Amino acid sequence: MRLLFVIPSITNYFTFLEDLIEALNERNHEVHLATSRKHIARISAYRRDIKCAVHDIDFPRALNPFRHFAAAKQVKNLVHSIEPDIVNIHFSAALFTAMLGKDDGWPITTGTIHGLGSPLINGWRKLIISQAEKWSSERADEVYVLTEDDREYLQKRAKKATVSVLNSFGMGCDLKRFEPNGVKPEKRDALRRELGLSEKDFVYIFIGRQTNFKGFEKVVRAFLLTKKTHPHSKLLLVGEKDRIHPTSLKPKFEKALKTDGDIIRVGWRENVQDYLAISHLNVFPSEREGLPVNLMESLAMGVPVLTINSRGCREVVRNEVDGLVISENSIEALSKSMAALQDDKVRLSEFSKNAIKGRSRFDRSHFIKGQFEIFERLAGKKL
Repeated sequence: MRLLFVIPSITNYFTFLEDLIEALNERNHEVHLATSRKHIARISAYRRDIKCAVHDIDFPRALNPFRHFAAAKQVKNLVHSIEPDIVNIHFSAALFTAMLGKDDGWPITTGTIHGLGSPLINGWRKLIISQAEKWSSERADEVYVLTEDDREYLQKRAKKATVSVLNSFGMGCDLKRFEPNGVKPEKRDALRRELGLSEKDFVYIFIGRQTNFKGFEKVVRAFLLTKKTHPHSKLLLVGEKDRIHPTSLKPKFEKALKTDGDIIRVGWRENVQDYLAISHLNVFPSEREGLPVNLMESLAMGVPVLTINSRGCREVVRNEVDGLVISENSIEALSKSMAALQDDKVRLSEFSKNAIKGRSRFDRSHFIKGQFEIFERLAGKKL
């Protein structure tokens, strides 16, 4: 079988698509990837070879009609050139772009939307994005979303679309990498020394793009508030600023990022498991997610999560089981919960044990198995 995957950025290949493509390669299928080689942030990791044919297309991440049409033309020409059996597109922006180029000569086309944008925004952008999501979903043969919330929302608006929830926990994560005891004690000790951490320090971690909608500003400010009463606190930042989305931090807090010795910035790293291994609590009050992989990775390693009652986050984190899902999304509420968990080691330990017990549901093999089943059904061929 010949498959064409369409994703906005090469970052997406390394964060969730690589394992699926490797599984297809092992069965001798021909795999093509249309993507931009530009990362979504300042990333120097991911130096491995890409294990399929790559076709460079500059997918726009903003509302730029000229760039959308230019990319759509490239996708259209690529489809007619390689003649895949199935086109599989990820993320709503890339789905919209690709559907602009779709014509009657296209093969079966599926889209996977990693979190609808329109339910979570307001104003004129909500109207435009809502129409784009509706139109592109109805143009695809089948569309998959990650949560039941998104399925109900999209199906109600895109009545001609065939919308389903993925039969897996989103894209899942690599449980072999994110093993509770996978990082050896000597490696943990060496990393602590490198970062200047003492045995007394309680380490909060934030993983991902440092944007306002992921709660980055709130995490920084809540940490600065928390450490006033809890001086043995550290904040570990794994990730970088996004190229198009702001952090919304005011100048004095931007200054704290550079000057506060208790805030440790390590940039975008591929060995996230090493940093989780020395952390006590993942703080991630994101307002806009599909099913956040970084939270699955955290829980798989037994690191509890503090998050908010938002789509995706509440599906991954079980409130009062392996973390806290708080309703009030404020700096003060976040800081209060951070301090409470830092003080309650017994409760935190229980969350950690429960997280490890429930880690199997995140296994990426569920996603790969589900994708194979979809491709086999649609193409009428055994993978």
